[in-house]
Amino acid sequence: MPREFNRQNIRIAAFDLDGTVLQGSLISDRVVKALGKLSDSGVAVTVSTARDISQIPRDVLSCFRYRVTSNGASVTDSDGNILEDHPMDGRTAIRALSIIRRCHGTSCVYLNGFVVATPLFLIRLLRRTNYLSKAHRKATREVRKNRIVLRMRGHVGKGGLRVYRIQTFFKNQADALNAAQLLKETGLFNPIVLEDSSMETTLCGITKAHGLLELCSVLGCSADGIIAFGDSANDLEMLRTAGYSVGMGNAEQCVKTEADYITDPVSEDGVATAIDKLFGY
Repeated sequence: MPREFNRQNIRIAAFDLDGTVLQGSLISDRVVKALGKLSDSGVAVTVSTARDISQIPRDVLSCFRYRVTSNGASVTDSDGNILEDHPMDGRTAIRALSIIRRCHGTSCVYLNGFVVATPLFLIRLLRRTNYLSKAHRKATREVRKNRIVLRMRGHVGKGGLRVYRIQTFFKNQADALNAAQLLKETGLFNPIVLEDSSMETTLCGITKAHGLLELCSVLGCSADGIIAFGDSANDLEMLRTAGYSVGMGNAEQCVKTEADYITDPVSEDGVATAIDKLFGY
């Protein structure tokens, strides 16, 4: 049953990026203005994304006071201060990559500042996204920091590397689910399988929700003071943890089932519509 919204309780507004705030790699002027009004009212406007911070265009990043990135593995503020940090060491990451490889997955790793990928991963990425589009390249020109390697495990095994998230593409859902099960059985990892047969892996217990709860501790509020916006399976725990949840009109069905309120799709500035309606702007 949908929960009742009380704007007086809200201290933190948490937003997924892709498919929620961003359509492709672009943010609309209407959404920027809505986020600004929310921030001006005293709400801690927070991005909560699977992306590494280096992958967020600067004009988008400037809209947010706090940044929960790599699915909760890193929490920072707009001044660059690290509030929480939960990377896996190279040895732990190699263990995950070995399991993933046995299940026919190809991965890239996020190192909180740049992304390491294999040529095969990039080929699969290009087949799935608008990565080569003019709009995407323009939006991310200032922040693209990718490194291409032939042997992922050999590179990750070098001393001192800290892996915040592993992103994997599989040929089918069965392989993705099998890999997720094997990763969970180790007790070390938190894999999330998405509808497109991709998977996102962080350390066990590290999620967007976990990152937001850590931010609550910093700001001195409870989860009831969070309103969260999302569109995909990696947003589910965040939406369940928040005091109130908003699903996008373009969201996966699992999100629409869980959300307290369904707004318009990202293509119709659903975030701005929900902010204006719920907060009475």
